[in-house]
Amino acid sequence: MGQINRIGLKTSESEELSDLLNDIFTNYSIFYQNTRGYHWNIQGDKFFELYLKFEELYNNFFVTIDEVAERILTFLHAPLYKFTEYSGLSSIPESIEGSNG
Repeated sequence: MGQINRIGLKTSESEELSDLLNDIFTNYSIFYQNTRGYHWNIQGDKFFELYLKFEELYNNFFVTIDEVAERILTFLHAPLYKFTEYSGLSSIPESIEGSNG
């Protein structure tokens, strides 16, 4: 039987859960930033409709990201916070649409 941590989970289980949540966290973080980029760079005749929709989406993603980070903390681990970590772990690519480079 593995060691039990102070929240009553096996240490290995809480680490595994935190790693899985960090995977979700990194994907949401990239998705959030992509959506903000679409919001900032929207053009065309559907501008106002899409501008508001992208804003609604990225605000919802922000709330979800915060909830996932707090869940990771409840397992006594740290959420990732560096963009270099996000890009290396996320299965969602960084968007290049609308970029100037």
